[in-house]
Amino acid sequence: AVVSTQSTGIEQNKNRGKHAELTYMEVKQSNSDTKLYESVGRMFVLETQDVILEQLKDRAAKSRDTIQKLESQKGYLNKNLKESENALRELVETKKTAVAK
Repeated sequence: AVVSTQSTGIEQNKNRGKHAELTYMEVKQSNSDTKLYESVGRMFVLETQDVILEQLKDRAAKSRDTIQKLESQKGYLNKNLKESENALRELVETKKTAVAK
């Protein structure tokens, strides 16, 4: 269950990062005199192209960092799960041999 939560988080951050990168490319292609607005809650604030581009870069970078953290956590959890399964198997085998005697 926890591993699937990590996978879901990874997918969500991949989507956020991709969205930020695609938006970055579109904003970069626009004219510098184009009015750009940032969504803040329920309102929109007029921002310069440079500010918007910097925010999009930050968003994409944060998504990449979060993905790396989640993947390492997922690897640790998978390793821990396998070790626990093996320990449980050994315990069951030990009990079976003890009962057989």
